[in-house]
Amino acid sequence: MGIFIVRKINLKKILFFSLLGIVVLILEFGDISSLLQARVDRSTAMQVTKSVTAEPIIPATSPDFFTEYRLERDKIRSERCDLLRDSIKNAKNDDTRTHAQDTVLKIIMEKQKEAEMENLIRAKGFADALVFIRDNSVSAVVKATSLSREEVIQVAEVISRISGVKVEDISISGKP
Repeated sequence: MGIFIVRKINLKKILFFSLLGIVVLILEFGDISSLLQARVDRSTAMQVTKSVTAEPIIPATSPDFFTEYRLERDKIRSERCDLLRDSIKNAKNDDTRTHAQDTVLKIIMEKQKEAEMENLIRAKGFADALVFIRDNSVSAVVKATSLSREEVIQVAEVISRISGVKVEDISISGKP
């Protein structure tokens, strides 16, 4: 009796998944008749007669400091936002939910401002830049072997204008 029940359940599973497969095929190809009528036309098929040797894959230039750091920063932010979204879903009171929502919004706004400042710094003629907004300060790393006083002032003005942080609370350094 127990064996019969197991077979019955397996048969139900098989039927269910078979029907599910047919439904997916119908949705994918429109209707079942076009699926059944589809044939492979081999008359125009090409034949490879020349062997192809595999060329060694040379990776593109390895990501530089700026690209790697930007990727790492985005990964950390994404993980942080995921945790905050989970806490928003599972919040037991409105204060906790509101605080988590405010934090997510702050992260998004910081990301937007950092990207805007980085783009404007590049528009000033620098090859690349990274900007980090902290609570009351901003740090920037500009791709340059050295920075003149005028260049530092240019970058600081962009950062101050976008972030609202005073010039004396902005740190700027160069990295080749």
